[in-house]
Amino acid sequence: MSKENESVTLRDVAVKAGVSVATVSRVINHDDRVNPKMRKAVLKAKDELGYYQNVIARSLKMNSTFTIGFVASDISNTYLMQVAKEIENLINARQYSLVVCSTEDNKEQELRHLQLLHGRNIDGLVLNGTGMNEQFILEMNKRTPTILLHRRLKSPEFVGDLIDTDNEQGAYLLTKHLTDLGHKRIFAIRGPTIHSIAMERFAGYKRAMKEIGVEINDKYPYMFEGDFFAKSGYDAVEYMCSLPLLPTAIISFNSTMTVGALKCLKSRNINIPEDISVVSTNYIENLELMTVRPTVIDYDPIVLGKQAGQALLERLEDNSIKSREFLFNAKIMHGNAVSCPKDA
Repeated sequence: MSKENESVTLRDVAVKAGVSVATVSRVINHDDRVNPKMRKAVLKAKDELGYYQNVIARSLKMNSTFTIGFVASDISNTYLMQVAKEIENLINARQYSLVVCSTEDNKEQELRHLQLLHGRNIDGLVLNGTGMNEQFILEMNKRTPTILLHRRLKSPEFVGDLIDTDNEQGAYLLTKHLTDLGHKRIFAIRGPTIHSIAMERFAGYKRAMKEIGVEINDKYPYMFEGDFFAKSGYDAVEYMCSLPLLPTAIISFNSTMTVGALKCLKSRNINIPEDISVVSTNYIENLELMTVRPTVIDYDPIVLGKQAGQALLERLEDNSIKSREFLFNAKIMHGNAVSCPKDA
């Protein structure tokens, strides 16, 4: 097998395979209208000659870089990476490559990534954004098909699709599960108010609490605003332990903060569910292997990733499509971290 060689042309491959240049082009571009025997001959010749496609030349010819940007809040979040994998699986079949960037929910870091991707003329963007660079995103959106993942843009000028879950209903169902068991002092580890997903989940929590006569306002003590990272979940429990009257249950608004909260509860020897019940609005990785398994709202990243990839491919074909929302319903997965409160 020879080393890959930029000087090898389609014609060289065609001569070696005994087919036309058009047939070689179809095989390389994954056109199904090629006889399997011819396809095999072309791939064998391509491999032996070390042919590879000149991406720059192809981009100039096709007016496309065949690159999709995926800007995520946290690439250590397994859920987000599962979504990214499903998107990649779909776009690879159309010869697109996925470039993944992590913002750590930092405004400046997100802007640098967006500017870099914009400068490289990406063909499409999947954005799990910080909510703090809306003006640049709107400018980029004028020519770049864009899919929002879990986090909305406030501006009506945005044209694209939202892939999300029914966040309010999910948080409502979890909170109601606790209130039905008799919990009234439910400590909420909420997300940053700048994110639509955090506000929607908080709204579901408030709705369920209101049904049992508990009004959630600025004076309500059982709340902590986290940042969707593990440390803020840990810090939330530290704050909770300073309260004069401890809550009987915790609802965490994302899985990463839940893990932080569980670590702090363990360090303080607070027993679950004997001393406190725990629920979470996101699935926790390897939940079935954990000794303490919070009740969670489960969303399938495979389903969401496929929908995001499909919506993006449709926009790459026709970005004049009106803005759409694809919302997925919540499903409760019961664990062993919930019980009736002692003082019920």
